[in-house]
Amino acid sequence: MKRSTNLFILVILIGAAIAVTAYLWPVKETKPDKDKPLMKEITTSSKTKFAKGVVKSLDEAEISSKVVGLIRGIKAAENESVEKGQSLVILDDREARAQSKEAEASWAKAKANYEKAAIDYERYERLYKRDAITLNELQDSETKLKFLKGEYNEAEARLEYARAMLQNYTLTSPIKGIVTRKYLEVGEITKQGTPVLLVANPEALRIKAELDETDVGGVFDGQKVEVLVDAFPGRIFKGFVEKISKDVKRKAVRTFDPVNWMDINSQEITIMLDSFEGLKIGMTVDVKFLY
Repeated sequence: MKRSTNLFILVILIGAAIAVTAYLWPVKETKPDKDKPLMKEITTSSKTKFAKGVVKSLDEAEISSKVVGLIRGIKAAENESVEKGQSLVILDDREARAQSKEAEASWAKAKANYEKAAIDYERYERLYKRDAITLNELQDSETKLKFLKGEYNEAEARLEYARAMLQNYTLTSPIKGIVTRKYLEVGEITKQGTPVLLVANPEALRIKAELDETDVGGVFDGQKVEVLVDAFPGRIFKGFVEKISKDVKRKAVRTFDPVNWMDINSQEITIMLDSFEGLKIGMTVDVKFLY
């Protein structure tokens, strides 16, 4: 009886050993060889880089004021074409115009006094040559002439300054283009250096994309790209990388994911397209960098 029991236990142990071996055998076989490096297949999709971008113009100018003034008129609306030198913003210049008139009156008076003194000095020179007046009288006339000439020069400088300041109350466009943005409205006060309008040349368009700084190493000059625009579903704009900025900065192109543009620095990538037909300044685009 005892022998049968021992045999039964032996059979159970052998069966358990076989089961454990069968269970552990596949795991052992799938363990990587420590002497063999782990290889990871890199697919095209894992290398592809994407970025958000904006259609911009390389030739644009902010129309800013050099003086503090009330905006009385804006002569161009957004998306309206303007010419170089065209008057776009009119500021309240009543005070500046009054100062210009006052400076002009002072200049006219100083000019008359100086011209009269010059005539008197010439007359005194002739009289002195005929011994009709003394040397002191001639020198007094010369001193008066120099003094009035100084007053005239100062008045002329003040007049030029007043006229130059008056011109600052009319803001003109330095380039030919379209008004892409209006910062202020009629009736608002503009300060020195504060932009009122933004004018851009639509013939000098580029895509300005922001690529995460961690991805810039995979992008190079001349690299082919594809650009998608929500306004043209299904249409692919083709182009290439024209320039990679060396500066690293915070993202400016906002997306629906605030973390995407707040926590990661980026580098600006300038992209030239084969055709910008249909694209407008300010449009947001998606850029795919091809390999």
